[in-house]
Amino acid sequence: AKQFGVLDKMKLVVPYQVPFLAREVGGGLMAGVYAATDYWWTVEDKYPLAKLFNESFKAKYGYNPEWGAENAYVSFAHWARMVEEAGTFYPPDVIKTWEKGETIPSLLGDVHYRAEDHQCVRPVIIVKGKDPKAMKNNEDYYDIVEIVPGEGIIQKPDAFGCKLGDYT
Repeated sequence: AKQFGVLDKMKLVVPYQVPFLAREVGGGLMAGVYAATDYWWTVEDKYPLAKLFNESFKAKYGYNPEWGAENAYVSFAHWARMVEEAGTFYPPDVIKTWEKGETIPSLLGDVHYRAEDHQCVRPVIIVKGKDPKAMKNNEDYYDIVEIVPGEGIIQKPDAFGCKLGDYT
């Protein structure tokens, strides 16, 4: 986009920002670029669980987490909670705990899983790349523009014709 002059003529939107994109291409190239992501570490100012996660992650790995780390952590934590509640590792019994539609905490506030397709209904974060002069540190690539509630943007359970079968 930069080589062909696109960034000089229009705003660029990355529909789904992949981890480490800004770091790999350089913060300056992402300046003014909008992107959607599952997680950006500066949400810690709004969500206390995110702050705890960020501190532990950074202490262990030496950099702030991006959405891959957040997704892995939250998915595992939620699965472990469902296994504990079900009292078994047997998948059909664990699945039934997801299907209750219970609201559970995450690093982005409360989320829930739909019974119809077991998808996590969670917020999506819209970010905008910062100019390098505006970055507070070498990982401060984005400003959070908006945190969009998941309920209004997640596709309907039958959007792709998915029909969950029996448990076994």
